[in-house]
Amino acid sequence: MADGRAWIAEMSPELAVQARLLRGLLAAVESDPRWEWLELGCSVAAGRGDALSDLDLALGHVGDAAPPFVDVTSMLTGLGEVIDVSAQPWEGTPRWWVQYADGGQIDLIMLPGAGRPGHAPGSVVLFDRHDRLGLSFTPRVLSAAPEEPRQWMLAGWEALSNAGKYLRRDSLFEAIEQLHQARGRILQLWAVGERVTYPAFGLTSLLDDPAARVPDGLAGTYAVPERASVLAAALAAAELLRAAASHAQQGLTTPLTEYVTANLRSVE
Repeated sequence: MADGRAWIAEMSPELAVQARLLRGLLAAVESDPRWEWLELGCSVAAGRGDALSDLDLALGHVGDAAPPFVDVTSMLTGLGEVIDVSAQPWEGTPRWWVQYADGGQIDLIMLPGAGRPGHAPGSVVLFDRHDRLGLSFTPRVLSAAPEEPRQWMLAGWEALSNAGKYLRRDSLFEAIEQLHQARGRILQLWAVGERVTYPAFGLTSLLDDPAARVPDGLAGTYAVPERASVLAAALAAAELLRAAASHAQQGLTTPLTEYVTANLRSVE
């Protein structure tokens, strides 16, 4: 049986705001029979949280029909003075993001309670009405699917190809946006090579694992909106994307590697 109150009581004094929000939410969930379980994930659950950390939560509901959005919004806004709340689907899943006046933040998704085979690795079960989350299960995104490294590599080269196009048009802000897209793919590939969990989250997953390292040369992929800076960052990203693909999977490459790199080098 989950003992959420005992776990919250052991939280660091630095996390007083987060503890207050969790106590209030736990009490609200326990008193409402529509809720099956409450699960906390990410940095606070893993013991890496600090005063700036948000609370990443999943809330399971009884039955197939989800409670109305407005009821969840009311529950969350009742936890303290709210600056504003976003209540809208995220990838088809109901999601709330709440900013509280004391600096606290909640990021919560709602799921059918019976649909979860257990708790995610590293998460904390704060409440479990019917003991559904006693076992750990492997979320699909815990590791990369076999096809994903190649997909991420191709998406990275697509972004760098677009960056070259925008450089030729002198559209520097668009080129920088494409560099950002490419960097995200580089970091996903690098996370696969570093064998960290949740590699799809790229930089976040790398920084969350004390044994992982970020790739050398990452700083060189950042640019200011000046032509020479953007071109240098694009070329640095091309080299890093090549290295990241190899780091993720031996022999992972594409003819785009040489084609896009040569195209960037020819930008005047």
